[in-house]
Amino acid sequence: MTARSKPYRFMATVYKIWMMRHVDVPDEIARELQKQMARGGPGGKTRGGAVKPKYIPVVATVNRASARTTLVPAGGGRFRMQINTALRKAAHADAGDVVSVELRIDRASRDLPVPSDLREGLKQHPKAQKTFEALAPGHRRQFIQWFDLAKSEAARERRLNRAIDVLLERAMLGTNARRRRRD
Repeated sequence: MTARSKPYRFMATVYKIWMMRHVDVPDEIARELQKQMARGGPGGKTRGGAVKPKYIPVVATVNRASARTTLVPAGGGRFRMQINTALRKAAHADAGDVVSVELRIDRASRDLPVPSDLREGLKQHPKAQKTFEALAPGHRRQFIQWFDLAKSEAARERRLNRAIDVLLERAMLGTNARRRRRD
């Protein structure tokens, strides 16, 4: 069992940008969480030998409702925590409300297991497998969730074929070609 990280508590106002709700994390708390991540966590960017994480995975408790989330950069070295609908409703909070927030570093893995049929399909196509493994963790997680939404054998087979096609196309075109196509 891993040791729990030190909790950081503060009061914050819930803000709304378009449909998204968020709270601004106080600078001193964000710096402390960054230091904790740098001391023993993945997800950092190296700058001059020091690890400076861009995103900080946390377990957040808002008005006694908990969820795993990530602190995201808000510009100027500041961080904010987005509040999804489920957490917002559980915390009985909305834009303009003042909420109590507790943050702890979340060191638990967020990787989803690759379904066996997807894993077997990828083994038959090494280029697709290499492209899949090169995906960013969040993109890979969404890819697996999309694949897992198919329940029937026929649907899973169609999704497997589509997944292989998409990954092979991505391997051939690369990310630069994809960007040029959008312009």
